[in-house]
Amino acid sequence: MRNRKGFTVVEILLAVVILGVLAVGVARFSAGFATAMTNSSVRVVAAGVALDRMQLIRADPDYVNLVTQYNAGSGADTTGFPDFPRMHRLTYLVRDQSGSPARDRIVITVKVIDPGMPDTVAVTSVIASP
Repeated sequence: MRNRKGFTVVEILLAVVILGVLAVGVARFSAGFATAMTNSSVRVVAAGVALDRMQLIRADPDYVNLVTQYNAGSGADTTGFPDFPRMHRLTYLVRDQSGSPARDRIVITVKVIDPGMPDTVAVTSVIASP
């Protein structure tokens, strides 16, 4: 028997197949991870846009005019934010005065839609009359 040095063709082909399978798996994982990171970044910005609007409304001391000022006023339906020109914010305020004055409250819902997100970000809060 001779002294063998090196690899056989079968061993090389097996190593190439194993490396190919691993490379495809890593590539698919990387693509999925990049997509998830992009979606997450857009959702974080959308949540910030919704919360900023919510804080603006909650900080307004003019409770009686909140619905007329923010539900249909300027900025209730806004498109375009820095670095997100297609992001769309919708603001809804509903005043509930059913029953006694103690039940006077406003339900605020802010929704943010972006084509880069698979779903809508929505934030809801309730403000009671002072």
